[in-house]
Amino acid sequence: MKKVAAALVGLMLIPVLVGGAASGGGSSLSIDASAVQDIPEDYGRLYAQAAARFGFEWQLLAAVGKVECDHGRGDCYRPNSAGAMGPMQFMPGTWVAYRTSSGEPPYDVYDAGDAIFAAAAKLSADGIAKRPRAALFSYNHSQVYVDEVIRWAIRYGWFSGDAQTLATAVLTNDNIELDAPARTDLEAGLVDQRVLAALLHLAMDHRLGSVGPFVTGHSVYVDGTTRVSNHAVGRAVDISIVDGAVVSASNSSAEAAARALLLLPPRLRPDELGSPWGFSVTGVSAFTEDHEAHLHIGYSR
Repeated sequence: MKKVAAALVGLMLIPVLVGGAASGGGSSLSIDASAVQDIPEDYGRLYAQAAARFGFEWQLLAAVGKVECDHGRGDCYRPNSAGAMGPMQFMPGTWVAYRTSSGEPPYDVYDAGDAIFAAAAKLSADGIAKRPRAALFSYNHSQVYVDEVIRWAIRYGWFSGDAQTLATAVLTNDNIELDAPARTDLEAGLVDQRVLAALLHLAMDHRLGSVGPFVTGHSVYVDGTTRVSNHAVGRAVDISIVDGAVVSASNSSAEAAARALLLLPPRLRPDELGSPWGFSVTGVSAFTEDHEAHLHIGYSR
């Protein structure tokens, strides 16, 4: 494998990625540390460099590398049954179009640096910065593939500014069971992206059941007041079941999920958290009244 740029030599994976040097303007908001640590250091640096050069988030590129050939650990070094080659699984014709993207000849589809830069160039050309699902589908014509890549990107800390991408990720996530009205609200585009991102982060570690309401089925006003509820404007959601058990003071999984929400970075941390537990966190309105049997996640602005 070719050497990576001297500016990154000696840096560990986590500081390179979480520090934001390679985010391409995106946001590394919350990571699954074990997932990121599974990325080999040399691959991590290459993902960081390539994504920065082509102007999009490293997490998306790393997720493609994970799904395609497990960051070079799969059977990547001979053509597969379809003819795809290398750690980023290029078909011969596509490789020819993008093979010089690393700028470091001679170019080899089996070299991680050449393959990762070529993949970044193709994804960028297909508009991944603005249309991630469409670009990923162009890379591999399978919606199942797109969903899997998005899930890995989220595990690596990706947060999309594309509402439809996040909505689709929630709709297709096996760990999120939506009530029928909640599904309708989501399909109609009524839900704030932060709510969706919070659900996706919880779904990394928990099975969420009876998720809803978002908007439909909740009163316009906070109970007993004339204050408009965040539900009414699509900025809140309720969760009644966590890991197969009803939310209650004795559900340790639900408590862990609630605590995880409080640990999210400021941009994603809820302004409101209703739960059976009396948390005290600066900047979060945490309450227990009328929330002994569900989690409430809300954003006030």
